[in-house]
Amino acid sequence: MKKLLLVCGICLGAFIVKAQESNESTDFNKYCVKMESNMLAASKEKDYPKAIAVVNDWLGRYNKLSPAAKQNSQGLTQSLYYNQACYTALNKQKPEAIAWFKKAVDEGFSNYANASVDSDLNSLRDDPTFIKLLSQIRGKYDYGYILKNAGTYSNAATGLPAFTYQSPSAPELVDFKIKFNLDSVSGNGDEISKIKNLLYWAHNVVRHDGNSNNPPSRNALDIIAVCKKDDRGVNCRMMATILKDAYQAEGFKARLVTCMPKDTADFDCHVITVVWSKTLNKWVWMDPTFNAYVSDDQGNLLNIEEVRGRLIASKPLVLNDDANWNNKVKQTKEDYLGRYMSKNLYWLRCALKSDWDLETRKVVKDVEYINLYPGGFSTIQNQPKAVSKGTIEYAANNPEYFWQKPN
Repeated sequence: MKKLLLVCGICLGAFIVKAQESNESTDFNKYCVKMESNMLAASKEKDYPKAIAVVNDWLGRYNKLSPAAKQNSQGLTQSLYYNQACYTALNKQKPEAIAWFKKAVDEGFSNYANASVDSDLNSLRDDPTFIKLLSQIRGKYDYGYILKNAGTYSNAATGLPAFTYQSPSAPELVDFKIKFNLDSVSGNGDEISKIKNLLYWAHNVVRHDGNSNNPPSRNALDIIAVCKKDDRGVNCRMMATILKDAYQAEGFKARLVTCMPKDTADFDCHVITVVWSKTLNKWVWMDPTFNAYVSDDQGNLLNIEEVRGRLIASKPLVLNDDANWNNKVKQTKEDYLGRYMSKNLYWLRCALKSDWDLETRKVVKDVEYINLYPGGFSTIQNQPKAVSKGTIEYAANNPEYFWQKPN
């Protein structure tokens, strides 16, 4: 149970940050610290009836909180329900343990990796209800498992047009290059060093803020300007837009790729930039939000399809050592690739034309997107095309088409 108690501790830590909003929240926070200590002590002594009583008391106190105070402790109940499932299982109360585990799952418990090996729950492992609940968690939250069962692509002809890219001689790209001295930023090294230097610049020129609204004008110049003016950050899509425009200003072909989860109710997707390397003769993964690129165990830079394939095949992947968020939080391979990108590489979405003001809505145009779906999966009801205001979506199942070499 040690891992899950750490999860609970993290939830409490988040709660502490928010707990200054009212006396009620402050008092409950102090109570939580005390109860966690009591629960851990009882668990260490293997006094499971006492641990059960502590959690029951804790939940009773939580249920009397106002809605505002409860909001401050999101995630607490699922941890308590899980721990109670462990304590009742250890206390030979199998029906109660199953019921508590179900409450945890219903509350959003997602830690399949822990629940699948936690010895505290061993007495439940032959129970059909527990097996079903565990399978339910795996089918929704075990992202590596979901990706491995995504289904294959096909090489069938798509009949769709080729992707296109903006010329570096476009006036807006020339202005952008001059204003930010991008020739100097990219440097005098080889192609790969230039690609990396532009990534580092985009990562540092503005900060990431996933909760920010997109500015009305969505090109690199205007995105940077609004961030400086309002002292704000932008989301991953806007950061990838800045890098895409920087690459194309410097003569590279580049695209925004939206990396999507299978769960259509999960809006936590991620957008990165891919850039065509003539040296490597392929698209290369560059993520300005996390200053990240990915290599194999021989140091070869990888593209999205290669990373996805290696995740599915459980082959080695290497994340650059200086991958980070806002120069504050170091990224690890386990979290960035093993969790976050495993979730968000189920299907991919990319605009057909990669140009300035790609998604600026004040520009009158229909933006065409190509969706690369695995197996029989589709978000447009298995139709080849979907049209909505300002957007045209096409379905594709052919990675060779999606990753075609630019003209």
